[in-house]
Amino acid sequence: MFKHRANLLKAVCLCCLFAAIPGVGQTITPPIAEYRGKADGMFELRNDGDAPLAAIVEVQGFEVDQDGSLKYKPADKDLNVVMGSNSFIIPPHQTHMVFYKAVSKKPQAWFTILSTLTKAATNRQQMRINFVLPHVVYLYQKQKLKKEDVAVSVSPGSKPGEFQVELQNRSDKLARVGNLNWRGFEKNGESGGFPVFPNAKRIVRFQAGSPSSDANVKVSFEDGFSADVAVQQ
Repeated sequence: MFKHRANLLKAVCLCCLFAAIPGVGQTITPPIAEYRGKADGMFELRNDGDAPLAAIVEVQGFEVDQDGSLKYKPADKDLNVVMGSNSFIIPPHQTHMVFYKAVSKKPQAWFTILSTLTKAATNRQQMRINFVLPHVVYLYQKQKLKKEDVAVSVSPGSKPGEFQVELQNRSDKLARVGNLNWRGFEKNGESGGFPVFPNAKRIVRFQAGSPSSDANVKVSFEDGFSADVAVQQ
């Protein structure tokens, strides 16, 4: 279950918390990786351009607010990340593998490894452009999230036809929602997953039109359970 997930990039970059990341000829894959306990991983940087790129790699922490917006911050002091090299050159049309190991004194942790790729300008009057590509890592605790650890509600939003799912994680565990499905609305649909941070709230909004009397939202968690919630009228 805890493996590289390219389809989660969109969540991380809004963030968040959501395929490789295009960067005009530069890509990183996978953009997201998940582990239990500790990480022993790698990611690939590819230079599809015609000029060599200088790369600098650094570890950053991040936090995500209840609406899914990501903000970078210094990495947690209890986190230890070891990489083989933090600077190198990627020749044209070549790839470079970055290997790393990570462990945290806390039961869970999350961080990003940012790769800044720079093409040196041949003319001093030309603009030097940096491409910053994130590889996001989640370290999950051994204990899985349980159904009684979360509270989920669905209510009308502030706009006509809009609804919002409010999810409250009442535990100290890090987990992930796999997907959301809404049925019994004028417009049924689904959305991708996102991380569920310890003791935090997450709000997801969607447009679905008018609900029927049996309209509900199913929230599926990757720890093996789901919550079916009726709409609060």
